[in-house]
Amino acid sequence: MGDRLRRFFARHRYALGIGALVSLTAPLGIRSRPLWVGDETREAAIAKQMADSGDFLQTRLAGLAVVEKPPFYYASVASSIRLRHGATRSSTRLPSVFFSALTLLAAAVSASIAFSRRAGFFTAAVLATTYLFAANGHNVVVDVALTAFVSLGLLAFLAASVRSDFPRWDLGFGLAAAGAMLAKGLIGPALLLFLTVPFWLFSFPRRRLRECVSPGAVLAPVAALLFWAGVTFERGGPPALSEAMWNQQFGRLLGLRRREYSHHRAPFYFYLISLPGMLFPWVVSLPSAAARAVRERERPGVGSARQDGLSRLFPMTAGLAAAFLFLSAAGTKRTIYFLPLVPPAAILIGSFLDARIGELRGRIPRGLWLQFMAVVLGAVAALLLPAMTDRRISAGEGAGLAAVVVCCAVLARYGRRSAARLVGVSLFLALGALVLLDRYSLPHWKRDRATRNFFMRVERRLAPGDRLYSFELNEDVLGWACLELSHPPAAENEPNRLIRELEKPGAFLLAEAEAISRFRAAWADSLEMVVRGRAGSRAIALYRMRTARSAPPGRLSDETKAFAHAVREQEPSHDHGQEHRRHDGRDLRSRRLADPERLLRDDPLANEDTLEDEIQDQRGGHAEHDAF
Repeated sequence: MGDRLRRFFARHRYALGIGALVSLTAPLGIRSRPLWVGDETREAAIAKQMADSGDFLQTRLAGLAVVEKPPFYYASVASSIRLRHGATRSSTRLPSVFFSALTLLAAAVSASIAFSRRAGFFTAAVLATTYLFAANGHNVVVDVALTAFVSLGLLAFLAASVRSDFPRWDLGFGLAAAGAMLAKGLIGPALLLFLTVPFWLFSFPRRRLRECVSPGAVLAPVAALLFWAGVTFERGGPPALSEAMWNQQFGRLLGLRRREYSHHRAPFYFYLISLPGMLFPWVVSLPSAAARAVRERERPGVGSARQDGLSRLFPMTAGLAAAFLFLSAAGTKRTIYFLPLVPPAAILIGSFLDARIGELRGRIPRGLWLQFMAVVLGAVAALLLPAMTDRRISAGEGAGLAAVVVCCAVLARYGRRSAARLVGVSLFLALGALVLLDRYSLPHWKRDRATRNFFMRVERRLAPGDRLYSFELNEDVLGWACLELSHPPAAENEPNRLIRELEKPGAFLLAEAEAISRFRAAWADSLEMVVRGRAGSRAIALYRMRTARSAPPGRLSDETKAFAHAVREQEPSHDHGQEHRRHDGRDLRSRRLADPERLLRDDPLANEDTLEDEIQDQRGGHAEHDAF
């Protein structure tokens, strides 16, 4: 019995290792941090409204229709919210946990099929510890589902190609492409084509394309496109269909100007200069892996499985480069858009590390030592993340830093004996840094503290019967308000209707200081500030009408009528609003926020206070302090 068990573990050790990696990384990043102001709060708020309404085919945020993406990822999050009886950290992130686990498994199996079982294990470890995947793999974002279906499509293509002994797109590939279509639209099938077509282009002998493509590979994504278009048309008619297909799909690809996404326009080299951060720490091995693929291009892919792996290395690299150039040529760019390309990059790096271990018998090359040092740097950065926000290193963090340095020195001494050991300790250290980040750094990272404090104060100011509205509020901040407040705001961007609602008793307005400042002359005498603070990097405040307590319901005062007329006169053009959004083009998902202290110094609203604020703060038993 013991010999049989040992043989089982020896035979399936890499598969068991992949399963252990998935089990280890699945719970990370779920309960250790709240939903961050950014895409997470926006997407979770849309899913929560979908769950509350019971309409799983209509996406809305604070009552406004949102048709920029298919509704099916939001439906999965809404289903989880209903099953868990509320929008919590775990319920909103549960679908992303499932999709990220699928991504890890699909990437590992793809590497096992194309190269070796050990390459599959290395791929899973590299992918799980790559920054962009580790930071976003469990977030409530559509790109996580897109990444899973792109990885499944690559797996289906490789599996069918190995069975057929030539590049083959079958029904499995078509179903994965359909899932990618329903996750985020046309970008999903496009990325899959860029990743797989080079296998056919560089195959020898090259078969006719009609022999390589099955009907199911084409019909499945076409059916998904028609289904999505039909749902959109049925819910919103031709305007919604035009908005979803032309403005959101092709408009984002072309980078149309004067749109709500125009502030995401970036130069062609955006992803190139962001690559070291997105693929940290394994980006050190990526150039060597690509160079190896170019050198092995002329070697024939016949005979042993080892030679077959070499023959697939160059098409894999070419496909990744083609998809990279496609995203670089797109008009709008964000680091989160690169997430579907992280699994192919991890396959390339994992197969390279596997090949280097098989080749090296003597002195360890300098590239593997550089890779180890990058992993050490990542472990130190994971420990010091809370200190970066506090701007000081506590005694406990200093002791932890010393322990990490000693641990890294011991691992380096152990790994210097062979390349296999050095790669092994690099993977082990990277996984340890990931666990350290989740268990210590993220719970102690005081991010979005000012946002939480502001909305806690807003919650205390609102009575049970009060009504809350928002005006031109950033969608990420609006999503936070919909999730955290017991009075979810109703978005109202039409000034006349908003004024009539604010004239009624118990009506409050949530707006950015920038939106109010554009109407300063008209709004100054009619609005009074109740609570002010910051949400993310934005100055935001709670307002109410000065006449709301005295004017009879349903009747506008002369002052408010003049105010409404002034708002109509001073309402900014669409061009002005897009210019404002372009100047505020920070990528919250890539964590590149402006310096909060600089923003506070530059914003006069943040330095103002009211007597009512101080009275309310003292009533709570302590004087509140803005963390930033």
